Amino acid sequence: MGSSVLSEIKPKQSNTSIIISAILIVLLVGSVYISQLIFQEIAKSFNIDILDARNIFSLSCFFYAISFFIYGPLSDKVSTKPLVLFGSIGTIFCLFISGTVHSFNLYLLVMSLIGFFAASVPAALFAYTAKNTPNEKLPQAMGVMISASIVGIIFSRSIVAMLTDFWSWQIAFTIYACLIILICFFIPLGIKSTKKDTNNTSIINTYISATKLLLNITVVIYLLVGFLLFFVYLGLSSFLTFYLKGELFNLSSTVLGWLNVAGLSAVIGAIITGKLSNFINKDRLLVIYLICVGIAVITIGYSLNLFFIAMGIFCLFLFVFGIQPIVISMLNQIVPFNSRGAISSLYLLSCLAGGSIGTYLLGILYEHMNWQGLVLACVIITLTNITLALLGNHLLKRKIK
Repeated sequence: MGSSVLSEIKPKQSNTSIIISAILIVLLVGSVYISQLIFQEIAKSFNIDILDARNIFSLSCFFYAISFFIYGPLSDKVSTKPLVLFGSIGTIFCLFISGTVHSFNLYLLVMSLIGFFAASVPAALFAYTAKNTPNEKLPQAMGVMISASIVGIIFSRSIVAMLTDFWSWQIAFTIYACLIILICFFIPLGIKSTKKDTNNTSIINTYISATKLLLNITVVIYLLVGFLLFFVYLGLSSFLTFYLKGELFNLSSTVLGWLNVAGLSAVIGAIITGKLSNFINKDRLLVIYLICVGIAVITIGYSLNLFFIAMGIFCLFLFVFGIQPIVISMLNQIVPFNSRGAISSLYLLSCLAGGSIGTYLLGILYEHMNWQGLVLACVIITLTNITLALLGNHLLKRKIK
């Protein structure tokens, strides 16, 4: 048993494989977020209320999150390359179709399918990284993968917003699909076929084992931390678009796209966390980062100066994504080695489900209590999350003892 584990963590990806994997994650993760800065333009195309347009992202993100539970355990049984090709081709097809439909309900279905297909790529590549990296290097390795996800969010939202201002969102989506097609030609060169799981566990039992992870209270608490973190982060980010395009600021999609670039700080956060975790206990670092998230929310929510709002966005991304390698690393230390693919996907599912549900529920709050009520709710939820993290840290320390 010990020798098989060692053989699984021995292989290392080549530089070419790492680069192509990162670009795939950038584009596929980004495809889920492409609508976030252009709700107004899409609403005009379908003659719907602007607040109804938020359902585009909510549904896409929800299906993206749920699909991680499908692909996560599956990535422990199926080779990486087929999953990557399946997700890429499905996403390309949906992006092309989305620009041709005339019914908003059909458009919602197509955008939801983008979430379903896109999830297979990061699920496969995250699981591979988690199972092929030693514990001491796991925060740094996951930091690289998460950095690619972050760049995808920033890149997709910014480039699509700018292309929409210049041409239309339909042309922007078509160009984005062409970028994915281009990188697909390099998949045979960079993504090597991985060995299938050689044990006799059926796929059904693999899913059952993944579900049993939810019986561990410490695991559930850390999953909730991710859920509430993204509830605040994605919920606030979605309605920040409405707020900044409103009467107070009247920003265009292009300006919002450039402002969104401040979120590249998230890459710094993920990288710095990998380094800091070597000197500061991860549980302490988690609480410090969550406090900083609360400060960033207050800065974004209550400042009337665009410079300070940009700084708040910078810090929000920095600390939200700085938290990701910490929690994933802690979860991977709690669960058995052969469940690393499943737990990584369960955590990502929790985060994205939180973002999807947060966007929907905070939308209802925004309708009744406007921006100030939404920000107050985000502050309260962040304080609750700090309390949960402290509880999780306490239980984890007791287990280790």
